[in-house]
Amino acid sequence: MCNNDYTLITKEISNLVSEKNIVIWKSEMDGLGTSLSDIDAYCICDEEKNFKNFSFNGIPVDIEYIGLKLENIDKFAKHGLAYKGLDEDLKLFYRLERGHKSQQFNLNDIELPTIDVISKIAAQYYNELFLALYEDAFKMFHGKNFLDAFILSLEALQMSVATYLARIGKPQFKKKWLFKYFDNLTDCSYYEELRIELESDTILPERISKILSDSKKILEF
Repeated sequence: MCNNDYTLITKEISNLVSEKNIVIWKSEMDGLGTSLSDIDAYCICDEEKNFKNFSFNGIPVDIEYIGLKLENIDKFAKHGLAYKGLDEDLKLFYRLERGHKSQQFNLNDIELPTIDVISKIAAQYYNELFLALYEDAFKMFHGKNFLDAFILSLEALQMSVATYLARIGKPQFKKKWLFKYFDNLTDCSYYEELRIELESDTILPERISKILSDSKKILEF
């Protein structure tokens, strides 16, 4: 999908909801997903409209109505105060900054955080999560609680990758894309060795299938 397509979508949404501040986001913009991936549209306005979604060339477009509040982001940037939903706010501002904006986009006196600011906050936030998960996994491992240690170690690995990506100014806020994005951007021998070792486990697909199956059965118990 090209910029012309994104411009057409912003114009169509502007006409539908009578608002000018529209930002389009698609995972393709980060070199991820496919041409068929869903499209997210952010409409910055004072009140939510009735229109929520439509399709563009058969691809679903999900419209989200938002009012910009920078107070919490500003608190973290200045004082390091984490809060529930910080990662969602960072993802939103990253998309607003990186996404395709409508031609009449103008927030007047509101200044969005730059990618650099977003990356620095994300790096600090994810590093704190990594340290906590690493410590818990380490304790579980030495307590011979290997199942919890294994799960926590994978989560720690995710946060390690998330921290690294943010540190190089390429934050990624969707867990499902972390390793692919990391693989696209780096040539890390440690990660490559780990990936090869895990993927060489011939029964890994069976384990994954059983875990997914059992996770649903637990809710039916």
